[in-house]
Amino acid sequence: MRRRKLTIGLLSMMMAASVAFGIQGNDVHAASKKLSVNRVYENATRINGKTRKKNIVRVKIGKKTYKAKANKKGKFTVKIPRVAAGKKYTLKSYKGKKLYKTKKVYVIAKKLKINKYTPNSKSISGYTRPSYKVKVKIASKTYVKKASAVTGYWKVKPDNNKKIGTTVSVKVVNTKGKTVIETKKHVHDYKAVYKTVHHDEAGHYETVEAPAWDETVQRRHQVCFVCGRDKTQDFIDSINNKTYPQLPNEYFTIDDMKEQGWTEEAGWPHYNSDYAIYKEMGVNPEDMKDVPPFGMYLASGGWDGHCDGHNYGSQTVDVTVHHEATTKQVWKVDQKSYDEKVLVGYKCDCGSVKE
Repeated sequence: MRRRKLTIGLLSMMMAASVAFGIQGNDVHAASKKLSVNRVYENATRINGKTRKKNIVRVKIGKKTYKAKANKKGKFTVKIPRVAAGKKYTLKSYKGKKLYKTKKVYVIAKKLKINKYTPNSKSISGYTRPSYKVKVKIASKTYVKKASAVTGYWKVKPDNNKKIGTTVSVKVVNTKGKTVIETKKHVHDYKAVYKTVHHDEAGHYETVEAPAWDETVQRRHQVCFVCGRDKTQDFIDSINNKTYPQLPNEYFTIDDMKEQGWTEEAGWPHYNSDYAIYKEMGVNPEDMKDVPPFGMYLASGGWDGHCDGHNYGSQTVDVTVHHEATTKQVWKVDQKSYDEKVLVGYKCDCGSVKE
């Protein structure tokens, strides 16, 4: 009887203590809620951990949710697609439909991971094992950063807002001070390479008509001092109009012509004064074989003898030169010549090229 009373007394004390500390029957389980997750490494396809037995553990990756049921000992394995270092996921443990416990999980890099950067970047970052030291050599200076104890993330910014450049050296030192990774990374800095291509002028020819026109020019002619006749021009007119003497005639025989140098083969002889006149006329001397020489004209006082016995001499005179209408081919430019810069590819200072 005494033992029974003692037992009842102990139970009463325990209930009183429970009330005093505000712990009810269900809250005993609340104090022991658990959701532990083993470390998740990059490229892992499973997340292992422990929670309340028979609970459902869910994790959302992208737009899809993956889940697994804990066994009698509370252990669970959620099958997932491969995950990348640095990613954060939230695991949720459910007791039935009621949320039981949540836990954040970070994916840890097994090896050194360097995030993408360019030579113009102002920082370089990546992931390694948590709490490892990362030594980054940029140009001639080495920067030391400690990776996050939770995520393994690290980031280095060069002094004075300098750029990273194309080549960096990275060392990873573990918590025992041993270098476990040493690498040299080169990022190509491709710059455009051009060549100059010359394009010739493009166009076409057009037929253009030039109308007839008269031009006044100055010439040295033989002029009569008495009557003012332009003897040279009168001689030229006789050729153009074919009014020069047609020899031989009754006054000037073949023998007379031969005495003046005429021959059947060569016709009349030509002298410097004749060649000067033919040049002014623009005719071929070979076509003037039947024209008596200018010297004979002067000696005769003109073909009509009008200036016979008159003195004459060389003077500058104005002469009208007639130009017949002509056509000519004129080049018309459709496109002026120009130089063009043509992209031929890209080249890095290291010598690497790409199209």
